[in-house]
Amino acid sequence: MQKLLKNLSFLFLVAFAFFAVPSYAQRGSQGWTWQNPLPQGNPLYSIHFAPDKETGFAVGSDATILKTVDGGFSWKRQFSPAEAPLSSVFVRDKNNAFAVGARSTLLATINGGKDWKQVAVDARDHLYGIKFTGKSLNTGWIVGSYGRILKTSDGGLTWKTQVSGTQEQLLSIDAFDESHAVAAGIGGVVLSTDNGGDTWKQSDPCSGAVVSDAAYLSQTTMVAAGFGGCVSRSEDAGQTWSRVNIFSRADMLSVTFSDATSGSMTDANGMIWLTGDSGRSWLPFNVRTNPKLVAVHYGDKFTGWAVGENGLILRTDDGGFSWQRLSEGGREDVNDIAFLNDEIGVAVGSRGKIWLTNNAGREWLTAFSETNVNLNAVFFIGGQKGWVVGDGGTVLRTINGGASWGAGISNLTEDLVAVNFISDKVGFAVGSNGMIARTSSGGAYWEQLNSGTRVWLEDIKFFSETHGIVVGDKGTILRTADGGVTWEKIKIDVRENLYAVSFYDDKNGFAVGSGGITLRTTDGGVTWADQESPLKLNLFAVQVYGSDKAIAAGELGTILITEDGGKTWSTQPNITGKLLQAVVYRGGDRLWVAGRGGTMLKRSLPLTPSLFSLPKGPPILTASPRAKPTFRLPIVPITDDGDIPSAVPIKKPN
Repeated sequence: MQKLLKNLSFLFLVAFAFFAVPSYAQRGSQGWTWQNPLPQGNPLYSIHFAPDKETGFAVGSDATILKTVDGGFSWKRQFSPAEAPLSSVFVRDKNNAFAVGARSTLLATINGGKDWKQVAVDARDHLYGIKFTGKSLNTGWIVGSYGRILKTSDGGLTWKTQVSGTQEQLLSIDAFDESHAVAAGIGGVVLSTDNGGDTWKQSDPCSGAVVSDAAYLSQTTMVAAGFGGCVSRSEDAGQTWSRVNIFSRADMLSVTFSDATSGSMTDANGMIWLTGDSGRSWLPFNVRTNPKLVAVHYGDKFTGWAVGENGLILRTDDGGFSWQRLSEGGREDVNDIAFLNDEIGVAVGSRGKIWLTNNAGREWLTAFSETNVNLNAVFFIGGQKGWVVGDGGTVLRTINGGASWGAGISNLTEDLVAVNFISDKVGFAVGSNGMIARTSSGGAYWEQLNSGTRVWLEDIKFFSETHGIVVGDKGTILRTADGGVTWEKIKIDVRENLYAVSFYDDKNGFAVGSGGITLRTTDGGVTWADQESPLKLNLFAVQVYGSDKAIAAGELGTILITEDGGKTWSTQPNITGKLLQAVVYRGGDRLWVAGRGGTMLKRSLPLTPSLFSLPKGPPILTASPRAKPTFRLPIVPITDDGDIPSAVPIKKPN
């Protein structure tokens, strides 16, 4: 069930993405650094460049503001004074820019983003789009929720409300000049004006479907794009509309034109559509990995940029026919992380991805796994021997710290989501349909055990050679006292799914799960006490770091800490709202969390001044001393990781 929950796919629509996200935890950059993707991994909703095509800004969720001064080849994060998702940005020149976002947020900078200041507006709505027009770029509009339209005629110093005639959410705004503008939104609404917004004419060119974006090409020509493959054109300034058949039912997310004839659209299937005849016909072009791109901006007919999910930033230099990646790092989900010491670590994720780090996560190297299935958990004994489990009964083994991996023979088809070893030879894995599997051959061969249940089992931990705990869906807790030969179901008045369990020693442990449930045991899992969590959000990972101390992570970037045995939990500030499903804590600032979209974060400041001690764990049964972690590189080099090619800066003539 945890795997199904983590892999639910939702439509990537900007409007819903930010007005539906609650502010459960303070967002701030202090104390955290992005390790993957880079420069960051929060969704980006808008990108815009100054006329010089060198200075640009991108904005997105979690108050993200990025700036570039070299055409997008390098980016730096800037501070936002408003802790709100930002939906749209417009750059007037290399010094002056505006951004809008949730909760009436309007930000302005006059010094290239060194300082962003909030601008007061007479509105209490979410603001979704901003556009300036005219030779001096003094005329501009902002659109937002409940039909909100704001206009400025003095370069953004003051804004006045205009009557839109609708209560629908307006998602985007475009303008041809000071008189002609078009807005699009929910409920099929398209508003157009030819008198500077004194009056707005309402149309429904997509028969009630969401109109994600609209573009004004000339004084008379407009193009609107929306859900269900809707593309519609008007050649009389919005008086009438005609549908364009693009032979696709994909939801269109954006439309933009570099001039009166050349334009681009993006859709929810990851395609980019191009036109060279003012939108009368469109051709689809595939972008590798099919990313959801929600905004495109062109500096001229050939040079353009696009942004979307997981912090992805792309650039084109041929008018959209090919795209290169400006952001770095993989965007596959990170499902689990293990650190063998303070520097050496291994992470696993979707599509068969395994990453290695030799420097505490500052750089992650991709290792060859020989599989494309989702890899869900990793476990190491010592510094060299490790195991990974994944979908379809997948088991991988390494004896060189992760530099290379070989497959074990599980003879299982169920998805495996957790693995735990008590010696070099003896280990266990759990997964779907009540699966508990055991190996006594170091993971080479596996046998299925009788768990007595068919529910999805989510995690397993042994805290001695004989005693172990399994947690799973519907409040399932299984306990063994004979090395896994038999399993006893613990009676507990809990119906929530339990996703993770961690023990400090043979007595003290925590389990976490759906709805923010937290359980604690002080008798080795015989009995469990339901603790009160401050948030009712799903928690997917937990690690103990003392007999009464634990850290948990979950959806919406949630990080919770207790230092009193779960009597109280405190939320920790974070810089992302991404779902987190792995946590490793080794004391001080040695804290890593990971999750959706390739997210890997590390603390840059100590988490807490309190004492820290690693979980004692079970005694590892081995005939020889355990090998220590050592620097290693992937043995099989990966020359093509399947991602979008990286962009190479264009050499300027001397």
